Amino acid sequence: MAKERITMRFINSFFLILSLSILSLWANNHNQASKVLRVTCPRRDSNTALVYYFSKPSQQTQSYPMVIMCDGSSSKRDLRSALFIHQYFDKTIDALNYGLITVEKWGIDGNAINEKEFWSHYSRSQRFYDHLDVIKHLESGPPEGWDGTIIFIGVSEGGPLVNQLSIIYPKTRATVNWVGAGDWDWADEFWEFWEQLKKNNFLIRLYDLLPRWMPFASDIPQTRQEYDQLVEHIKQNPLPDKWLGGMTYFYHADAFQQKRIDYKKIYAPMLVVAGAQDSIIVSCDEFVAKAKAAGAPITYLRVEDMDHWIRKRPDVIKKSFEWLRENI
Repeated sequence: MAKERITMRFINSFFLILSLSILSLWANNHNQASKVLRVTCPRRDSNTALVYYFSKPSQQTQSYPMVIMCDGSSSKRDLRSALFIHQYFDKTIDALNYGLITVEKWGIDGNAINEKEFWSHYSRSQRFYDHLDVIKHLESGPPEGWDGTIIFIGVSEGGPLVNQLSIIYPKTRATVNWVGAGDWDWADEFWEFWEQLKKNNFLIRLYDLLPRWMPFASDIPQTRQEYDQLVEHIKQNPLPDKWLGGMTYFYHADAFQQKRIDYKKIYAPMLVVAGAQDSIIVSCDEFVAKAKAAGAPITYLRVEDMDHWIRKRPDVIKKSFEWLRENI
């Protein structure tokens, strides 16, 4: 009987501790989510509201800069809210005593996703203008404590976006570009990505051999000549219901015609992070070389054993924020 009582006490204590732990974890997550504010503002040339998320420093003792974080691209069957990346980095940004803003893509509002609206408007240019509208909204009614400066952080597709925003905004403190600083145009980077994918994956090579008339065959041409012809066709036919590599002609047509950054206009410290195993590494190398030749304040973190997926490398992300702390 004594052993049974001891066993029951142990079991009761175990479940009590487990319950308290779960409750504590829920409370922490709840508190974290409660300080993330959903904000809406006008979107240019549209009656639809633009949605963004804002977190202010939890231990605000002085004025603070604002981080605008731009997530990567979206593709067919991979649509998600900017709230995901916001919550992922919220604690890291808060520990630096910075504010944080992320901007939803058109057609997404948290868990509510309107795919027709999304694909009808998703382009690099639209994301650029949406971020300009958010910055304008911030300036028209500044959050309490914001010092008016911005730190831009972008990953993958968000990289070219923060490059352009950082040279336009007059009070950029710093820019961090994760695996998205390339000198090549999108047509060349997209083709190189596909070529590297075939080179490194036997199943992709087999898939590429399928005749293009077959159901479920790849929509990416087999030769560079055919691809270049398709690029020109897409530019002339930017349709939201035609697809290439999981993205619409509408998206590609816009991306194919994006202008390269003016390297001489980079005035704030910029950290470029790239993986040597990424398909765009040569493009990134050329970006850094041209930026330095133009006198831009560039720091290059070239990671030999990393590919495009920086989210798998918390050590590299940590180094990025250490650089940021040292350069602010």
